[in-house]
Amino acid sequence: MSFKREGDDRSQLNVLKKRRVADLLSNYIPEDEATIMSNGYTCLVCSYGPVFDTVDMLTVHRNGKRHLELKRFYRKKAQLRNEIVKRKHESYIQSEENSQEASSSAPLLAQTRKLTHHALLRTVPYNSCHRKTAGWIQDRSGQWLKDDNVEFDSDEEEP
Repeated sequence: MSFKREGDDRSQLNVLKKRRVADLLSNYIPEDEATIMSNGYTCLVCSYGPVFDTVDMLTVHRNGKRHLELKRFYRKKAQLRNEIVKRKHESYIQSEENSQEASSSAPLLAQTRKLTHHALLRTVPYNSCHRKTAGWIQDRSGQWLKDDNVEFDSDEEEP
């Protein structure tokens, strides 16, 4: 049963595509294992991507030793990946529970840590080019100038 077509009749091409889809569905081939291409069916499990003319040939291939070994390998790989994600999630939950227990046993300590952390995040990093002290600004040459935006008492002197 070959799907070779002659000519370029669009309706005939659509009929052949529908027949190929029906063949795939009739043999219960999962979508992640095979796909329909313009020149036949291709196996998505095997790395070398073999192409087959008919669904029957694809079915024979799917029962082959190499295909089954690769399928088993990918299944184990997916299980391992899922196990890693599961363990990371469990460790994250455990660390969250531990941090909540620590904060519940010493709420003042947890509050102090939180305030200190936020205070450190709010401070502006030191800039050696521009220093400011109580209304006085030091320019790049090291001279102290009055800040125009600040009100001064008449008795204040330069630093």
